[in-house]
Formats: sequence, C-alpha cells, structure tokens
Amino acid sequence: MCSSDLPALQTPAVTIRIATPADHDALQALEGAAPDAGASLIQARRNFFSRMAAYDRTRVLAAEQKHRVVGVLCLALTPVRVAGRPCSAGYMFNIRVEPGQQTRGVGTRLMKAGADWLEREGCQYATGLIGVSNDASMKMVGALGWEAVARFDYLILDLTRFEPDAAVRLRKVDALGDPAHAAWRFGEVSLHHFVPRYLVSELFQPYPKGSYMGSLTAFGPGGSAWVSLWDDRVRRGLDPERVRAVKAYDVTLKGEGGFRAFSAIAATLREAGLDHVLMPLPHDAAARAVLEPYAGEIVEFNFVIKRLNGAGPLPPGPIYFDIRH
Repeated sequence: MCSSDLPALQTPAVTIRIATPADHDALQALEGAAPDAGASLIQARRNFFSRMAAYDRTRVLAAEQKHRVVGVLCLALTPVRVAGRPCSAGYMFNIRVEPGQQTRGVGTRLMKAGADWLEREGCQYATGLIGVSNDASMKMVGALGWEAVARFDYLILDLTRFEPDAAVRLRKVDALGDPAHAAWRFGEVSLHHFVPRYLVSELFQPYPKGSYMGSLTAFGPGGSAWVSLWDDRVRRGLDPERVRAVKAYDVTLKGEGGFRAFSAIAATLREAGLDHVLMPLPHDAAARAVLEPYAGEIVEFNFVIKRLNGAGPLPPGPIYFDIRH
C-alpha cells in the first residue's frame, strides 16, 4: 500500500471563544497545582477570574476542542501614558495551553485573537510579561511582531534575613491622605512608559475597593526609603493566615543609606507577621547584587510589547511596572 492510500489523520478543530464562569474549573486546572509558596505566589489564586477584578475592562479567551478547554488567554484594557501622553494599551497575561496542544498553534491563535480584540478597542500597544528563560514563548511572540523593551527582576524577599535598626525612623503614610507626598511620589513616575493614566484610583485605593495597604517611609543615617504595599490575597482566594506574603511597589531608595532604611522597613514587616515580600524592580546589576542575598528566589521577566493601530516605535525611557500584573 502506498502512503498516498493511507487515510489522512484529522485533528479535531480548535475554536476560540469568550470564557464563561462555567469554565472556571477547567481554566484553573490549566494553571497547574503549584504550591502557594515562593515564586508561584506572584500569580497564585483559587479563583481563576480574581485577577480580572483589578481592571475595569477585561476579556478571557478560551481555546476549546471537542467541548474541552485546552487553552486560555486573559486580557485587560489599561489606559496608560506613553512618553507623558494618554493612550490605550492592553495587557495580555496568563496564557496557558494544555501540554498536548503546545506545538499545534493554539497559543499563536489565542495571541492573534487577543491582539485583534485590543486593536478593535482602539489600543495602540499590547503588553505582556514573559519569563526570560521561556525561549519557546519568546520565539512565538517574536514571530507575531512583539518586541522586548525592558527587563524586570521579581524578587521574593525572605524577611527573616533582615534585622531591625534602631537608628532608622519609620512612618506609615497613606498616599491618598497626604497630597504633598502624593504629588512628589506620582510626579517622579509621570513620564514612565505605561504608567496607569489613573494611577491613584487604580493602584492606591484601600480595601475593599482596591488592594493598597498603605506605604512605609524610613529615614536613617545617610538615606531614606519608600515602599508601598499591595495585598490582594483575599481577592485571590488565598488564606492570609497561611500565605504570609504581600507585594511591594512604588519602591524608592535614596542616598548611601537607602538600603539600610529599606532593610528596617523589611524587618518591621517581619515583626508584623509577614514571611515574604514580592517585589518587582527594573533589572539593574548593581541593585540586584545588593538585594540577591536577601532573596529566596528571583524571577526574571521580559516586558514585551506589540504595536497596534499604526503606533510608532516606543521612545527611549523607563517602563512602569503595574503591580496588578
């Protein structure tokens, strides 16, 4: 029998559709069963749709084959500023494809469908975070016209490695209740690319409207530090008594004693009952060398973008890391 006489193997069609609450268990299964510890805490959740609540407009796309969910992609519209000018962007995240489908173009179809929706919504950029070591995903998005424009180190700081410092004075600050502090803090990042256009209302609202749990500022010999804290454990269905970790953002260290001041903040958080702080920072070899001894893990991410609707190249400049991501 010639090979041409053999029946052709037909692969069941995969369709892309909008996910519904009825898909929850299947979508959560695609996330895997990583423990609520270490780097997995960056995205861990018990309610798959909980991360969507942090954004005003979202969409979840599901890839379905024979009535079974085999892939997912989450999207959020994010009004931002690029080079100081308002524009619309869309964040793509949590793309997952069932292992048996990972070389069959399902991820590519999800990414194309996501970009099409963002373009129809008027976005000028699609953005995302991909692990630096994830060669397969970087190759896929590169073929789709995406480009890496920045890199971040996501540090999982072990608070037991920090010691209290009596020479450092700490103060808790509500950024919303201190207009002078707010103007200073937010003014410093106003020209970062992809800073949220509505920064205060989106990232500095306390529970139950938001996940902002306040800011800490510290002043010590030769320097100061400022850290804002983000606690979305309850929203993600995590038990705060068992998962004793929060996220840090809006981080600034000033002067030669800046790290000493930051260390005092970290020690205070340990005394308050936390074990870890998850903190994304722009990749910087010198800063990483200082912080690495205090980190249980470091996850490296590429910040990638795809230009939409005729947007031009991104001008040089720092990228703002939205802690909701």
